[in-house]
Amino acid sequence: MIASGRSWAGAGGLVASLLAIAACTEALGSGEPGDAPRTPADSKTADLFDDSSSRLGPVPLHAGFSPDPRVVSGTAVGEVRASSIHRKCKGWISETPDYLLDTDTAFYNLHVLGRSRSDILLVLRKPGGHVLCNDNRNGTKDPMLRSDFPIGTTQVWIGVQEKGATADYRLGFSEVKWQSSSIPLPDTD
Repeated sequence: MIASGRSWAGAGGLVASLLAIAACTEALGSGEPGDAPRTPADSKTADLFDDSSSRLGPVPLHAGFSPDPRVVSGTAVGEVRASSIHRKCKGWISETPDYLLDTDTAFYNLHVLGRSRSDILLVLRKPGGHVLCNDNRNGTKDPMLRSDFPIGTTQVWIGVQEKGATADYRLGFSEVKWQSSSIPLPDTD
């Protein structure tokens, strides 16, 4: 009798372990395509700008990148108020980020500078949601931000001052101190 009591206790422990494994498997999802695990974010209201897509693509950077500055170009469009991302941001931006700055190393002091013949603005949203805005640097029309950037994806918008307006621009990223003249204007090649 004592022996059979022990085997039931062992079986009960086994059943409890199997139930625990089954509960973990259910929490993670079935693994079928389209079946994502539920996260606390699923229960919140969706963020209009919390999307991994961009209009013009990713800008991958790592410490010591070359050439420095890394320069990309595009056309800013004024579709939605920049204040929809942060109340202190002025002007108009595109509905989706223009670029995704993908960093695989953290940056202590990265410079981001926009150049255009038009008055443009710069809006950055770091991983974790911290937003930086700038529309003028030292009285020029060139926006510039200097900040630390963690590993991850930073959303980048280049905006305009008026709804529906457009502006050609060049956008530069640099680890060293540089001047706006390091980045040519969009129509000068």
